[in-house]
Amino acid sequence: MTATDRAPRARRLRRPDDRGQVAVEFLGAIPYLILGILALLQLTFTVSVVQATSAAARAAARTVSQGDLGGADAAARNAVPEWMAGKLTVSVGGSRAPGVSVSAPIPIVLPGVDGPTVTRSAWFEPEQGVTPWG
Repeated sequence: MTATDRAPRARRLRRPDDRGQVAVEFLGAIPYLILGILALLQLTFTVSVVQATSAAARAAARTVSQGDLGGADAAARNAVPEWMAGKLTVSVGGSRAPGVSVSAPIPIVLPGVDGPTVTRSAWFEPEQGVTPWG
């Protein structure tokens, strides 16, 4: 018996109900793949919002340290992407060196679910001869 004689025999011995098994197993794995992709997307949103909120707080604090107390809000909104600018909350406060706190909500990939809010604070010492809080 040669190798070519065994090949047709092996095909006949294979059980016909094994067909499509890989496709069924792949269909079972699809929900886990989608869940993993959503988790990565959520992680990307979270890191992006935290980084942008920190940058906005630093930009606003830099503006306040130069004596422009009213420009903190505009500086913070200019430091973030457009999709975040309308959702920022900027507050200026402090005694000796005024600080700036910036808050922004983290978008959630699941519709109808509200995410947590990120708050970042920053302050700079005022420049020489500038009194930013008075």
